[in-house]
Amino acid sequence: MTDEPLSPKRQGQIATLAGFIAPLIGILLMVILALAVDVVVGIIVGAIAVLVLVPVTQRLLKRRSRS
Repeated sequence: MTDEPLSPKRQGQIATLAGFIAPLIGILLMVILALAVDVVVGIIVGAIAVLVLVPVTQRLLKRRSRS
């Protein structure tokens, strides 16, 4: 595959967008689990979700921008 690399500006845009989307999903998951199950479970799962979703979201956005 000979994909041309993304410009630094586009990489920054993708990182900013991923840094905005992932915490929103993590916070939403945290609140839902805190209300439904337990506050501690909600905090732990929400924090893990944010840590996992940031790189995953960046990867998905990079693929989408190359298409």
